[in-house]
Amino acid sequence: MRLGGLALLLQALLSSGLPALGFPATGQGPRFDGAARWGREMQVEFGSSLKLARKLLVETKILTQQFVSARLAGAKLPFPGLSKSGLLPPMSRTAQQWLALPALQRLLEMRRALLVFRGYVEILGRRDPGLAQGLQEIGLDLRDLLHHLDYQMGGSGQPAPPPPGPPAAPRILQHPSDWSNLQESYLVLRAMETFLGRVVRDFTLLRMGGGWAPH
Repeated sequence: MRLGGLALLLQALLSSGLPALGFPATGQGPRFDGAARWGREMQVEFGSSLKLARKLLVETKILTQQFVSARLAGAKLPFPGLSKSGLLPPMSRTAQQWLALPALQRLLEMRRALLVFRGYVEILGRRDPGLAQGLQEIGLDLRDLLHHLDYQMGGSGQPAPPPPGPPAAPRILQHPSDWSNLQESYLVLRAMETFLGRVVRDFTLLRMGGGWAPH
């Protein structure tokens, strides 16, 4: 009777796939175990990304304020044109819609947007020497955050995203009017600040284990 009871208990444990015992859930195979391991191991990584994203957000806010004080003093802000031009990463989702996406999709979309902003930061630095030092620091931090994102997506067990291609031809700051270029510079900085705020919130939740599952 004891052996029969033990066999029934073992069968129940195997079929339930209790992660504490290291057994994958029925029908899931190693994919379940990989997802659980990814979630546990990424918590420290998400914490590092959160610190870097917070640093980027502060740097961008300070630089935007300096830019407004030095270049746009007395101007009526904001300028709406660039947000409808298709030059900026799409940010039309609400916070609820964004967080409803799977974690991997959010990481991928973060990566795409940050790549765009990194390219724009390089262009802004070349066009405005007064901002070059601050933009260089931001560019380096964006590079490091992109490395973190690549590592996190690779750690999920999913195929690594393709490496970025050659830089696209500049699509901003091409106006004959200096005023139009100043407006565009401000809008890029402001859009990057807004997006980094979303990145900080997302990594805060991911570090806490909220919505970490890759699928």
